[in-house]
Amino acid sequence: MSRLVLVGLLCVALTGLSACQTGPDGPGTVSGRVTGPADLAAAVLDVVWAGVQGFEGQGSTQVYSAEVAGEPDRYRVILVGPAGGDLTFGIVVDDVYLEGPIVTVVNAAGSDNLPRSAGDLRVLLER
Repeated sequence: MSRLVLVGLLCVALTGLSACQTGPDGPGTVSGRVTGPADLAAAVLDVVWAGVQGFEGQGSTQVYSAEVAGEPDRYRVILVGPAGGDLTFGIVVDDVYLEGPIVTVVNAAGSDNLPRSAGDLRVLLER
């Protein structure tokens, strides 16, 4: 094999490896947002993710959370927004690029305190 071909293959391999890195590893906060109807005021989430240190409200959203007994790395999270609309929160983790998370909306309510369909909601996470 010629030297030029070997250098070309090495460049391709290094480019491929560098593309796999999505950013620095380590502790941080992953931002989340629950979107849905304009009058969305509360949501209950089921979060499964290793390395979670806690949850925090962002903007005007208040957050309450607890580990699910007997189920490691599983949390129940309640988001409450006083004005209605998107509910923003943060997940504080040991490593923002660990595999996961799995986030499911369990229940939701509107500003009229009536149930909303969890199927109408989306959870968006940004690392």
